[in-house]
Amino acid sequence: MQRIVNSLLWFIYLCLLAVLLPHTAWAFAQHEPETARTFLGQPLIAWAAALTFEGAIAALTYKAARHIEAVPRYKDPWRRWRSRYLNVYFVGLLLAVAVSTLANWSHAVEFAHPVKVAQQHEILTGILPVVFGGVLPIVSFTFAHILADIRDAEEVVNEKLAEAQARRREAEAEVRRLSEQLQRLSARLGEAEDLILRIFAEDKRQRILAIKERWPALPNTAVAIIAESSPSYVSEVLNGKRGKGNKAK
Repeated sequence: MQRIVNSLLWFIYLCLLAVLLPHTAWAFAQHEPETARTFLGQPLIAWAAALTFEGAIAALTYKAARHIEAVPRYKDPWRRWRSRYLNVYFVGLLLAVAVSTLANWSHAVEFAHPVKVAQQHEILTGILPVVFGGVLPIVSFTFAHILADIRDAEEVVNEKLAEAQARRREAEAEVRRLSEQLQRLSARLGEAEDLILRIFAEDKRQRILAIKERWPALPNTAVAIIAESSPSYVSEVLNGKRGKGNKAK
């Protein structure tokens, strides 16, 4: 049902822009040469400009409506209003609406006919063109809010809860980081444990190879002392002359 209502609202809104389109084209045509190619009595370039501005209003209204939907319902009214309406979509919409408003107001002033109510109340002479011309594009601002799918029953965002949830996410990320570090440390400890077992193995050949793997720059004499072996046997093992076995020297 909500989808049908939104589609109907968009249809009404696009009809409004279609009504404004000829007036906007007329306003742009006033600044084009009379020899320009025309469509429905107005230069083609004027229609192109009008379509651009009215299309921009439709597109920016759509983006503004989606932005309003995405903004949390903060408790602070000023923060909620600022988050919804102080953004690039509404700035662009304001500029496009200003052009369309001026164009339609100019059209209303240009072709307005005297009416009895204006003759009886002179103040209406200036008000009527605004009401029946310039005010129409301003409806775009209200449509941007109407077309946004904002549920009145939606609970207001609890800022403290939101902050707690943000801290929880940060804590979870920190736990994952520490867990990864612990896994890497565990792997390194496993490698170190294996190396230590080889250094203190009964097989002196394994000791020599493990010691040399851990301290490659260590001289053979030092390796022999740590492995409790002779320097000549260390040289044989490191030079590959002595096979596996436990014939230590």
